[in-house]
Amino acid sequence: MFKGFAALSMGFMGGSSPLPPKLREIAILRVGHLSNAAYEVFQHEALARHVGLSEAEIDAVRKGGAAAVALGEAGAAVLAYTEDLVKNVRASDATLSAVRAHLNDTQLVDLTLVAGMYMMVSRFLETTGVEIDDAPIDWKQVTPAKKS
Repeated sequence: MFKGFAALSMGFMGGSSPLPPKLREIAILRVGHLSNAAYEVFQHEALARHVGLSEAEIDAVRKGGAAAVALGEAGAAVLAYTEDLVKNVRASDATLSAVRAHLNDTQLVDLTLVAGMYMMVSRFLETTGVEIDDAPIDWKQVTPAKKS
C-alpha cells in the first residue's frame, strides 16, 4: 500500500497535474499547518521556495486569514478553499465559487485531491513520529521548478 501512496503523492509533483505548482504548495502548506505536521511543513516550505513562493507568501500561508492577501486573488482563494476542506470536510458554496473563479474543473479536482492526500500524509507522518531531517529534500533533484 505504501508504494501506491508514494506514487499518488509523486503524481502531483511530477508535472502531470494541471494545478500550478505555487497553488499546489499553498494548499499543501496550509494542510500541514492546520494539521500541526512539522515534517510536512519543513519539507514543503523548501519545495514552495523551489517553485517560486517568496518568504512573505510562505508566511502568509502560515498565518492564514487576512494575511492571505499577500498570495494574490488565486492564492488566497486556494488557501481559503483548502482551509475549508480541512476544517469542514466540504467547502462552502461561497468558498467553492471563489476558487472556481481561478481554476478550471480539472485543476479544482487536483486541488481537492492534493489537499486530501496531504491530510493523509500529515496524519501518517505525525502518527508514526517521522522526525524532521537535518536538511530539506533537494527538490531540484526530485521535481522540475515550474514558476506558474
